[in-house]
Amino acid sequence: MEEKIYINSTDNIRLCALMSNISSDKVVLLCHGIRGDKDERGSFITLAKEIQEQGYSTIRIDFRGHGESTGIDYEMTISKEIEDVESVIKFLKSKEYKEIIILGASFGASIVSLVDYSNFGEVKALILWYGALDNYDVLRTDNFLSERNKEIALRDGFYKSYNKAGKLFRFGILLFEEINKYKPKDKIQAINLPKLFVHGLADETVSYKVSLEIHNKCANSKLELIKNGSHTFDIDKQALKDAVDKTVDFIKGIF
Repeated sequence: MEEKIYINSTDNIRLCALMSNISSDKVVLLCHGIRGDKDERGSFITLAKEIQEQGYSTIRIDFRGHGESTGIDYEMTISKEIEDVESVIKFLKSKEYKEIIILGASFGASIVSLVDYSNFGEVKALILWYGALDNYDVLRTDNFLSERNKEIALRDGFYKSYNKAGKLFRFGILLFEEINKYKPKDKIQAINLPKLFVHGLADETVSYKVSLEIHNKCANSKLELIKNGSHTFDIDKQALKDAVDKTVDFIKGIF
């Protein structure tokens, strides 16, 4: 059973979240990809249910400007999404959760890789699902954050993009500028936490080779490559099951 709650960020954005009410001091925070929401095209619904069945709590959030959270889409930035994650961690600490695992999917994986965990000893591990961790090279395309689209954002105030479901999301100029500042590929290698990379061999958006390369450079790291796994794991049911099973096994090993 999940309850809808709202968490205030440090700049007064109301972050919508679905949180389980399991009596546990262990929780898994699920962070979706860009243009998505807390369901991650259904994959997070399935994953959260399986985690809860193991006796652990879950919380899955909408980043600012996404889903049911407040904030304007074209004002969303990398730095502000980092702030969102930190606000949720502080909220979980206030609720006396002693152990936290954070899972980021796609763009969300890059965000959780950029958080400074030195003040968050409760965070015990990171899980990266089909992570856009290549220092945002994959986003420098004409469907996302290319130089051409940056010119459109400069002219119009934002660039219009559409997700798999055909929902509009507008990229603002600050986001275009920030992708040259942040380096998740480099940052993740410096984080001294256990890490699990889960990536589909049939990912049409971010090649599994990105996770393979970074995993090979990380200490205390595990990699699971999923046969027939697409981006968001929402096309092949067996691929989603395999991804969920591998993820839950890792979580049980940490908790």
